[in-house]
Amino acid sequence: MKNLDKIQPIQKQILAKPHRPVYRMHRYFARRPYSVFSELVDHYTNENDLILDPFCGGGVTLVEGILLKRRVIGFDLNPLASFITKMELETVDLEKLEKIKEEIENKFQMYNKKFFSTLCRKCKKKTLSDWFEYSPNLKCNSCLGEFNLISSTKKGPGTWICPHCSEQIKFSPTSETVYEMKSICYTCTHCKNHEVASALESDKILVSKTKKLFKKEFLKLNIPDAKIPDCNMQRESALHKKNILYFNQFFTERHLVLLSYLKKIILEYPDLQEWLLLTFSATLRYTNKMVTRNQKWRKDRPLEWAKPGFWMPSVYLEANVWEEFSRRLNAVILGKKDYQSKLTEKIENYLNPKLLTTSLKLGYHISSRSSTKQPLENNSIDCVITDPPYGSYVHYADLSNFWASWLPEIQGMGKLINDAEEAVIARKKFPGSKDIHHYQQILEKCFKECFRVLKPGRFMVLTFNNREPRAWASLLISISKSGFEFPENGVMFQDGVSAYKHTSQSRRNGSVIGDFIFSFKKPISKKKIITKKTNNRKINYDDLLIKTTTKILTKNSPMNPNELMKNIYEEIIPYFLEQIKSFKRNLEYENFLNEIDQIKFFDSNQKTFLEKYFYYDGSDWSLKK
Repeated sequence: MKNLDKIQPIQKQILAKPHRPVYRMHRYFARRPYSVFSELVDHYTNENDLILDPFCGGGVTLVEGILLKRRVIGFDLNPLASFITKMELETVDLEKLEKIKEEIENKFQMYNKKFFSTLCRKCKKKTLSDWFEYSPNLKCNSCLGEFNLISSTKKGPGTWICPHCSEQIKFSPTSETVYEMKSICYTCTHCKNHEVASALESDKILVSKTKKLFKKEFLKLNIPDAKIPDCNMQRESALHKKNILYFNQFFTERHLVLLSYLKKIILEYPDLQEWLLLTFSATLRYTNKMVTRNQKWRKDRPLEWAKPGFWMPSVYLEANVWEEFSRRLNAVILGKKDYQSKLTEKIENYLNPKLLTTSLKLGYHISSRSSTKQPLENNSIDCVITDPPYGSYVHYADLSNFWASWLPEIQGMGKLINDAEEAVIARKKFPGSKDIHHYQQILEKCFKECFRVLKPGRFMVLTFNNREPRAWASLLISISKSGFEFPENGVMFQDGVSAYKHTSQSRRNGSVIGDFIFSFKKPISKKKIITKKTNNRKINYDDLLIKTTTKILTKNSPMNPNELMKNIYEEIIPYFLEQIKSFKRNLEYENFLNEIDQIKFFDSNQKTFLEKYFYYDGSDWSLKK
């Protein structure tokens, strides 16, 4: 057993591994590598110690804590996050779940055959479709020629080439865009013929029949009618301008009908209802209009909604609801089988977190609540391990409403998520939009509560990464004002999962794959704070970037964009921290934050700015000769 009073900040580089099966049961945003968090749990705590994650998100801290025989408490403002984490921690009768899968399939197949069938082009018998592909018909403003988008060549974002006159055409889908079914993928259940073929007239007639049924039966289908609020994600995709006002508009009529029938069957199984609703919720990511295909990556498998934002692809797939539900249920079964095989003793769900603080039994508590007010006693937590909200990067509530609107059976969902205390920075302006100061203030309240409940001499450990200096400044100000100390060697960079280095977010030039690990400590006793004399001179951050980059490239040149930006962060973040530690008054923090909020050298203009002073050959940066 480690002496926790003598633990030093972690400095070990950890191999970041892809997600365990339990984390693949349901999508959540910005989950960190489990192997990293498992190492943090092991380094900073002993068995049966009590760990708190005030922003538990996708549940990595809590799951890894339980697997290492720690007691764990997790809070998250977002009820979807709490629900997913709860299901990751619970155990289930796998044999019963597998049996019920067969029962549900038998009940659902009558609907699947009615609404998702096609004719095998080889044996001419009816079979089920894997997906249908839709593409809009466009008219060229130059030659007035009409063509289907799928038959044209894409020039760039939102731009296509007219196949008649080669003119460039701009196009962005709206709710009024008329799509035509063009292709269909199926594997015949009779002759096993697999192919992607052109849609038949009978396939198109089936769509028309489904739309008529949808219109007639709409009120009986119990389809969610939640409106998309005026929020950052709405503004970024201009959804309201495109007359996309409801979350159900992200689905085809056929999807809405089949999802409604599937959910009705699921509710017939109260004993396993939560597990089936988890699977149903996970299925929504694969059965909406944001699903496309990428033949080089997925071949004939649909490519699920992957971006942390709402968008309407120009060409989309209508995937088979049962096939996707079946795959998701298999993922749930595999996730729980792997998780439960690693448990060495029974774990208990404590509905009251205070009982867990005094218990000697292995257990957990998870609840949907803001961490600005934590229902825990002073000095009751052995370690805080977390991954705070990423500022403007991920708007958790905005995105989670897509799922929550379908789940009124789960506490806190079925309506828009209350995001009043969500720590986020809106990139777009709208009534009630939150700025950098709101983000900083919410974080400060949460970290002050973490300081209060943490035992003296113990650590709060967090991972963080961001392209925006203002997010770093907010985080460090919040922690500094909360009373935590920053010990020597309290920060290290942890490389990310190599398999995730080719996602749409990570491919951006200058994106750093990995996280900084910060170790902050609660003092054992109150110490007199010695502050440096405040320097009120306005800092020229352009000069700071130039000097920092020159220093880095002088030492190690050439350097690729990711490595360069990582090294810039490593130099500038401690500089920010030293500035913050010198402040005495709230006005100084506020002025510093306002100043940092204006810095743009980590945004899309970063390359243009740096090229004035350094040489970039398309792959590496170096000093100009």
